[in-house]
Amino acid sequence: MMKKWRAGWLFPLVLAVALGGLSAWLDRISEVTVEETALNPNEPKYQMEGITGKRYDEQGMLKENLTASKAWQLPNKDEIEFQSPDLEIFNAGSPLYQVTSKNAHYNTETRKIYFENDVIMTKAADAQRPAGVLKTSRIMIDTQTRNAQTDALVTFQYGQSTGTANGLTYNEEQGLLNLPSRVKATIYDPKQP
Repeated sequence: MMKKWRAGWLFPLVLAVALGGLSAWLDRISEVTVEETALNPNEPKYQMEGITGKRYDEQGMLKENLTASKAWQLPNKDEIEFQSPDLEIFNAGSPLYQVTSKNAHYNTETRKIYFENDVIMTKAADAQRPAGVLKTSRIMIDTQTRNAQTDALVTFQYGQSTGTANGLTYNEEQGLLNLPSRVKATIYDPKQP
C-alpha cells in the first residue's frame, strides 16, 4: 500500500520537475539577443529615385506637389536631400508658383525647403498680378507661410519689368516682393497707357 501511495505522487512530481527543466532550457536556447548597430552617419539610411510627393489642404485640394529624380536622408538628421527637385505650390487647387533647382534639402521640423544651384522660381499670372520669373543661386521657401527669401544675387522678370538685386523676400499672401539692396530695374506699370 505504501508503494502505491508513493507512485501516485512521485510520477506527477517527477513530471513537473522534468517539464520545468525542459521549459527553462527551451527559454535559454530560444532567447534572441538584439544588438543595435549604429548606422554610418555619412551613408543614407534610405534613398529613393523618381519620387513624387503631394500634400493636400483641409478641403482636400492640392496644396504642394514635389517631384525629384532622387531623395535621401542621413541617419539622425531632420533634413531630406533632393536631387533635381521641382516644387509646385497651389492655392485652392490653382497654381501659385513653381521652384526648380539642381539640389534642395527639406527640414522636416521647420517645414522649410532650401533650393540651391540654378534656382528658377516662376509665378503664373492671375487676375490681379502678372507672371514672374526669378533666378538665383539659392532660396528658402517656407511651405507653411508660402514665403520665400534669399540673400544671394537675383535676376527677375515680373510682367514687362526686369532687374537684378542682392537678396529678396517674397510674401505670397500680400503679393509683396521686397528687394532690399543694389536693385537695378526697369519697371513698367501695366496700368499706364
